[in-house]
Amino acid sequence: MSLVYINGNDLVRSVKAGSIKLEHNRDRVDLLNVFPVPDGDTGTNMYLTLLSAVKEGEKNSEKSLGQVARAISMGSLMGARGNSGVILSQVFRGIAKELEGKEQANANDLALALKAGADTAYEAVMKPVEGTILTVIREIAVRCEKEAKNGSDIMETLVAGVETGYKTLARTPSMLPILKEVGVVDAGGQGLIYLIEGVIEGLANQNAIELEVYRDRLKADDKLKAMREHVELEFQYCTEVLVKGNKFDIQDIKDHLGPLGDSMVVVGDDELVKVHIHSNHPGKVLESCLQWGSLSDIKINNMLEEVHEHLNNWDEQEKEPQQDIPIKKIGLVAVGVGDGVINILKSLGVDVVVEGGQTMNPSTEDLLNACQSIKAESIIILPNNGNIVMAARQVANLCDKAIEVIPTKSVMQAVTALISYNPEGDLSLVSRAMNEEIENVKYAEVTYAVRDSSVNGIEIKEGDNIGIIGGEISLTSSNTDEAVEKILEKMVDEDSELITFFYGGEITEDQSLNIKEKIIALYPDCEVEFHYGGQPHYSYLISVE
Repeated sequence: MSLVYINGNDLVRSVKAGSIKLEHNRDRVDLLNVFPVPDGDTGTNMYLTLLSAVKEGEKNSEKSLGQVARAISMGSLMGARGNSGVILSQVFRGIAKELEGKEQANANDLALALKAGADTAYEAVMKPVEGTILTVIREIAVRCEKEAKNGSDIMETLVAGVETGYKTLARTPSMLPILKEVGVVDAGGQGLIYLIEGVIEGLANQNAIELEVYRDRLKADDKLKAMREHVELEFQYCTEVLVKGNKFDIQDIKDHLGPLGDSMVVVGDDELVKVHIHSNHPGKVLESCLQWGSLSDIKINNMLEEVHEHLNNWDEQEKEPQQDIPIKKIGLVAVGVGDGVINILKSLGVDVVVEGGQTMNPSTEDLLNACQSIKAESIIILPNNGNIVMAARQVANLCDKAIEVIPTKSVMQAVTALISYNPEGDLSLVSRAMNEEIENVKYAEVTYAVRDSSVNGIEIKEGDNIGIIGGEISLTSSNTDEAVEKILEKMVDEDSELITFFYGGEITEDQSLNIKEKIIALYPDCEVEFHYGGQPHYSYLISVE
């Protein structure tokens, strides 16, 4: 088919189709994680980011193309999860800037918008790395611009762009050594291609209810395979809930909740699961979830009335300002998971702990809401995960308070940084002191391998215990205690004074006491502390100072 122009409604429909395409393939993208640990979530983060983008786009679908693009951009930013989600939001931001003021766009307009998206994404990353989603979006944009200048229509231009995208994706292992060593292509790049394939599928049919999915996978000969997929949003209530329990079977949860709605996302681990589903009967969703554990963070939004609800809430806040609550100079927001971890962070002065971490990266909106809820002139955010730092930095552009992000990649760094926290101090001085503190701590984790792999020259077998030091896989072991001992051999030196452990939910108190006795005997000159963390996936979080 030939497509010369698209409008705002076309853009929403196509991005929606792209989110569906990615949802169908997000498990594949998650499995491309370079580390064989149980927290590969690139596909899930990108999908959840797109859900937010589509939600905002649909609210504005009858407006001009430029206004729709802006809504999609804002939605993607607010919903951005993980580095891949933030980068994707920046692509949409650049696209929106290029389409600003336009009622419709042709192939050349879209090509320029993609180029602006690629440029904006590169600018947002402090140290851009080739062989990632950045490279893939840049090369797609270059090819699309060339095709459009040669007179190709929108469909031909995008198909050519995806063809180049796949060729670029295949080269990512030669650009990024870790990808070559593990034997995978870049996960973010693959997710991006699924998205654009879905965009093409959405544009292939003008019907707002049914999308013509005419492309299963891009082939070199550019032949399209036709199929029909129903994507009408028949369900009115967006229902979200955290379920806490023991030994979850995520597939069982999906099987039970699937018949109750659509747009279902169930992510987490065997102790903490986040459920997202669109349903006409949110009560049934919550009742079903009760069979697996206790419920918290319940959110039920009427998607048709959500804008009015936000306005009403704002009006109520304006009518009843809580001026009697003391306002301090600096508030604290931190990300953490596990009952023990959360309690420790709060005991050290953190005002709001946003639950999340590995496999459950909070969105930019989650962090923004936490910052807005604190009665403080300014806020310091401790992301405590390398995949959350970028999302945290976006909050500074959205919040009406001064925001500083201390780039903690582990809760162990956060605990050390909090030594220098002063709620009544000068924001710049306090943040500088906290940044200095995190340079004085070494941190590590013990987890397990979910698949055979080879990383950093280390052969890893599924089920092995893995020692990760400073974010790098450094060793493997057949048992947890041995992994701990090997980690400390690499971390402890003559200047070390304090060794701290947070033990995870699957470690018993007796097990932690046994290993504590061993560590005290091995390092008599160091103070050794053990605390219950309760974190999933990671048997131990360790710091050495």
